[in-house]
Amino acid sequence: MNKFSATLLLLLVSVSLHAQELTTLVDKVSPAIFKITTYDAGGTELGVGTGFFISSTGNALTNYHVLQGASKAKIKTFDNKTYIIDNVIGWSEESDIVKFSVRNELNEVFPFLKMNATAPKAGEKIFIVGNPLGLDKTVSDGIVSSVRQDDTYGETIQVTAPISQGNSGSPLMNMQGDALGVVTFFLKNGQNLNFAVSVKNLNIIEPVNALKFPPEDGEVVVNNTKPTEKKEDYNDPGSTFYYLNSKVKFCTELTETQTPENPGETFYISPSGSWIYIWIGNDKKLATDQLVVTIHKKVGSEYAQLVETKYYDITSTWEDTHFKYTFYNTGDYKISIYTKDDVWINSGYVSIKSDSDNTSDNTKKNTENTNDPSSTFYYSKSKVQFCVDLDDNQQPLNPGTVYNIGKDGSWIYVHVQNDKSLATDQLIVDIYKKKGNDYSEFVETKKYDITPSWEDTHFKYTFYKNGNYKISVYSKDNVWINSGYVEINYK
Repeated sequence: MNKFSATLLLLLVSVSLHAQELTTLVDKVSPAIFKITTYDAGGTELGVGTGFFISSTGNALTNYHVLQGASKAKIKTFDNKTYIIDNVIGWSEESDIVKFSVRNELNEVFPFLKMNATAPKAGEKIFIVGNPLGLDKTVSDGIVSSVRQDDTYGETIQVTAPISQGNSGSPLMNMQGDALGVVTFFLKNGQNLNFAVSVKNLNIIEPVNALKFPPEDGEVVVNNTKPTEKKEDYNDPGSTFYYLNSKVKFCTELTETQTPENPGETFYISPSGSWIYIWIGNDKKLATDQLVVTIHKKVGSEYAQLVETKYYDITSTWEDTHFKYTFYNTGDYKISIYTKDDVWINSGYVSIKSDSDNTSDNTKKNTENTNDPSSTFYYSKSKVQFCVDLDDNQQPLNPGTVYNIGKDGSWIYVHVQNDKSLATDQLIVDIYKKKGNDYSEFVETKKYDITPSWEDTHFKYTFYKNGNYKISVYSKDNVWINSGYVEINYK
């Protein structure tokens, strides 16, 4: 095979793999994308655009100009479900973005796109799914030409992917299916000069306190004259001002009342990573049953690198809560907390450094000292096992990972063992339930007093709901011992 033939073969393979990847991505993201049709007060159709869901509760984005001048609007998903747009949450006329919600009388859970505000690089592959000229579910792809700062629109992303009228409001997505921007305009006097407004511009959206769309009198809501805005409603959980006195703190220990003990801004991690508590408090109830947490890492002078988004279920009447988050890499991080409805609560900033950089006489540790109970390496040969019976030596009899429970719940033994003394007089046990691909649903924390000289111990734990669980065991000093995983099914 000559050099030209080999090169051609590699090119064809690359094109084929890209086509397969794109096909898979389109199938993945399409349920979150829909066509928007707008009408005047008399019911005459005005135009067609595109939008996409950004939350499971039905919050969505499109271009401001798509809804501009309309009295009514409806959406139609690609699986032919129709919903009425009934609330305008906020907009930026300058950046041409509007955030809205659809009427959700059946309390449906909507598929949505994850947003990524990290600026893409020139040459990066992207794709668009929209409704150009009303043609449903049209896919186009290309590359990022440039990322530009526009005096009017803010950060814009120039792409080669073709767009037409009707693509307005379509998501611009990377090859992970993340929404990078909202397709907005193209320049007629050139070729493939197409632009999307970055989702980074969402932080300048002006809240309008969920104005009804349309109002009862048929008056146009979205037009060139902005309505009077009630920005400072401290009693409305739909407004970020509700959380004006909220706080985000970081610590490794909690008081008996579950508040941070010795909160700080700098923490040290071992080579295998370490967790810290992230605590959120408000001066009144948090008024959401789920926290959406985004973790960004500082790159240069900005927190521009999105690490991940986590979801934590809580009780809406709580005024504060906390969860454990594990850092595996050093750096400066921004932790932003939102409600289930994407209302910003607050952000906290934390610096994560290596244990080897910690020169404090009291806290510097040899993280690989297997004889030091303050190091997790002390427990490198530990085990967490599950069973329903113990032998005469109090060891697990027929340990397993799958158990059945009755409708009133059932207990199993959780057995913790080390190759030497457990060296703690109390075990702290965190129980997490699997949600999606992660064990992110915190259930509870239990504490069990033991004798430090014991090499193994056990306790009964009662499960009331089916699911997959992670049981993490720590010493009294919050040194991780080990974790076990168990599947609970109903009989």
